[in-house]
Amino acid sequence: MDRTAVDRLFDCDLLDRHGERVGTVAELWMDGGRPLWATVRTDHATTLVPIRGAQVRDRRLVVPVDKREIEDAPEIGPEVSEVDHVRLHDHYGLTVPQQRLVRRARPSGAATPPSDRATRRGR
Repeated sequence: MDRTAVDRLFDCDLLDRHGERVGTVAELWMDGGRPLWATVRTDHATTLVPIRGAQVRDRRLVVPVDKREIEDAPEIGPEVSEVDHVRLHDHYGLTVPQQRLVRRARPSGAATPPSDRATRRGR
């Protein structure tokens, strides 16, 4: 996915595998230029969702997980620790890879709080 395509994911509606709206994409978590996770704002919280295998359709990101799974995901603080990373992978039934996740800042000109521009590391 090229940089322009990645930038278009910000503020997209995130839909579960059945097309049910979950929330809005607030942040992306990258590994080697590939988006692997999205932070989604829901009615109840802000949650990390795996987006590997997701499809983009008209400003909507359709992820390969159910809404209930996303709603039941472990809460993560402002930093993703190694323990958080393992808990997320366990929750979604994913193998924990050795990777360096980097938060993707919004493109220039997009409104976002300065605290959202930090880089995070997780495993």
